[in-house]
Amino acid sequence: MMVFEHTMATMWIWLGVLGAVGLGAFSVWRWAPRTRAMGVISLLHVLFLFLLLWCLLMPGHKTLETRTLKPRFIVALDTSKSMLLTPQEGLSNRWARAQEILAMPWVERVGDECDIDLYGFDGEVGAPLTMAQLSELRPEGESTLLRDALQKITARYAGMQVAGGVLLSDGVDTREAFDDWATEARPIALHTIQLEADAIWAQEPDLRIDTVQTPKRVTIDWQTQLNAVVSGQGTRGAVTVQLFKDGVLQQEMPIQIPADGGTRRVAFDLRHPEMGIHLYRLVLPPLPGESNTNDNTYAVSVQVIDARNRLLYVEGPPRWESKYLKRALLANTEVTPLVFLQGPGGKPMSFGAVGSMTADMTAQQLSFFKIVVIGNFEAEELGDRRANNLIRYVEAGGSLVLLGGSRAWSREGFAASPLKAILPVKSFKAKAREGEFAVALTDTGRAHPAFAGDPDLWEILPPVLSVFPDVVPAQAARILVEAQTPEGVEALILSQNYGQGKVVAIFTDSLWKWKLHPQAIATRPYQRFWDQLISWMLPAEDEGERDTLTIMTDKETLVLGESIQVSARLGTDAPLPDVHVRCEIELPGGDKAPFSMRAEPVTTTSGKTYPGFVTRYTATAPGLYTVTATAVVDGISKVSEPLSFFVKSFSAESTPRGVNADVLRSIAQGSRGRFFKDADALNNALMSLNVSPVEEETSEHHTLWQTWLVIACLALLATVSWVLRKVNNMP
Repeated sequence: MMVFEHTMATMWIWLGVLGAVGLGAFSVWRWAPRTRAMGVISLLHVLFLFLLLWCLLMPGHKTLETRTLKPRFIVALDTSKSMLLTPQEGLSNRWARAQEILAMPWVERVGDECDIDLYGFDGEVGAPLTMAQLSELRPEGESTLLRDALQKITARYAGMQVAGGVLLSDGVDTREAFDDWATEARPIALHTIQLEADAIWAQEPDLRIDTVQTPKRVTIDWQTQLNAVVSGQGTRGAVTVQLFKDGVLQQEMPIQIPADGGTRRVAFDLRHPEMGIHLYRLVLPPLPGESNTNDNTYAVSVQVIDARNRLLYVEGPPRWESKYLKRALLANTEVTPLVFLQGPGGKPMSFGAVGSMTADMTAQQLSFFKIVVIGNFEAEELGDRRANNLIRYVEAGGSLVLLGGSRAWSREGFAASPLKAILPVKSFKAKAREGEFAVALTDTGRAHPAFAGDPDLWEILPPVLSVFPDVVPAQAARILVEAQTPEGVEALILSQNYGQGKVVAIFTDSLWKWKLHPQAIATRPYQRFWDQLISWMLPAEDEGERDTLTIMTDKETLVLGESIQVSARLGTDAPLPDVHVRCEIELPGGDKAPFSMRAEPVTTTSGKTYPGFVTRYTATAPGLYTVTATAVVDGISKVSEPLSFFVKSFSAESTPRGVNADVLRSIAQGSRGRFFKDADALNNALMSLNVSPVEEETSEHHTLWQTWLVIACLALLATVSWVLRKVNNMP
């Protein structure tokens, strides 16, 4: 099919060329001699102009082709050791059942309609396999990270058409303490099956602590919770769970576990009145006749530190901004956030370790925080007492973010309270202007630490949906971000120093759009803005802490024989060519083992990557381990805070237990798949799977003017015309 790609109107192109032909014809008729040579030259000029017309129209040839694409179908096979378990001798184990299912006719039927991608997983997810490769796998994994495996597999198919999938697993996840994760929504319909029949497992009396979760680093005087999962069978009544702190019994809690087996959650409230490192040990007294008691004890250390880098966020009723800001604060590793929101009926809701803190913002309470964020309050709601406390807090060196909103920036908002004295603006219009407004940094903003690094990222920011217009900045204020509206440029984010502290005001209630806009998925400007703004707002005396050495581990719990990665980094983004780092691991018996750490990038839990140092360690004894790192920088030693991890003497993969049918059922329901208890039912359902192929249209385009032949003809016509003029002595 012929297509023309010119952008100028066709009429103007024709008028231009015909005008040139007409003007040339008039010139020849009026002034040129009536000779044969002149006629040939005139013809050459006309041909040149019409060939130029052909080029100006930019013709091309386009061919369309429609292809039918097969959708994908996923099969995920659990390759952990628990797949070898069976309730009774003589019954097929889970692995054998899974192999039988993979040999059923549905595989060939689905393969005719879809491209089947096969995966094996345990603690990691492997590469896609063929059916022959899948049959060669063996269930040898020491752990099952089922939740992580599903997330990784589904992430690989984002934006692709997937007809569904089959999960062949016993539903056991050795990392997750609770099973509520299984209800998460997933973009791929996963069908699950119970790989063993309902049966009573013949077991001797046994108790075990599956996992313990509690914050490992807390602030003095705050209250936290220690959560544990306890399993067992053959109890014949109540079981007592004991909690020891530094070897002293603190609490006892009776729980009921059915005699035929079951799991219970246990929660202990912990108070931390003293700084230091404290050892908490959870103990299950052995049952009569219990022979395996090495899993009846679980230890964890908790470091209690002084108040440092705390952040307080107080908001009114929940809104979009509070939803995403709360998540951003909780993801920030530089601060310990405490969030108060106004719940139904005015009842406060809190997130973070509350302890004795409230949203009253007394002078004593504010002294515990380095940064305070105030949300959408009118002056009356905030109150003069709290406003005056905030002013004194900033004067003394605290940092304040006025997040604002429709009420805070109204006539009855911050400007009507004592906070007016520290606002970085003189005046503004109290009613928001709504629309979609492009956002850009000012020259001051480009140089500001809140927008440091990767300047190309900050050049393209998502738009906002509202602005509070006509902002007149105070004399000492700096405008960091502006919004472009039809009425002109409006200030969006301003900052100023006040006393010894800092104040930032945000004149929009839709900054959360930076989180959700499609172009923000890769660059994450919302999280980066808050992370970098918080880093800048931390008081000056904390800046030296950027050079402190911190350590991390890729696991908090591991099984005897597994390895753990220990990472260390200094709080700087700069390369560290002359820094030498060593770590020392204290073993459960008190011995210490030193290790050198090699230079290697370190990725934090927030997804940032820094220059760092890494080593791996394989535990040789069960118990609690403590690791400390030391770095030598310019001859000065820097020592990290200690970090602990627990090594189990047993693997949950070898613990006799039935298939977790509840998890498999929840996975199927959350992904809009189906749960089956019978292999034939699964086979029949997949044999009748309705697959809708996708037709993809592709096109090939070839230009008909941008070719050597057309260019050569233009050059030839011009050359021949010039030669004829010279031969005939024409000017």
